[in-house]
Amino acid sequence: MKGRVRANQAGCLDQCEHGPNVVVYPDAVWYGHVTEADVEEIIDSHIVDGRPVERLRLADSCLNTTTCEHRKPKP
Repeated sequence: MKGRVRANQAGCLDQCEHGPNVVVYPDAVWYGHVTEADVEEIIDSHIVDGRPVERLRLADSCLNTTTCEHRKPKP
């Protein structure tokens, strides 16, 4: 996969309510509440086989919006 895949560390993705996040581009698939144990599944299923891991996928309605049901109101 050398030359086809690059992993970058990012700062804030503004999705704290979804725990640790992973985003796969160019697909723009966002994963939330990702643990170290999930990484191999994301690589094997999504990166290698092209099948997103639905159980970890964040709903589009929760991305970059203040109306996400998981977002806590600011005091």
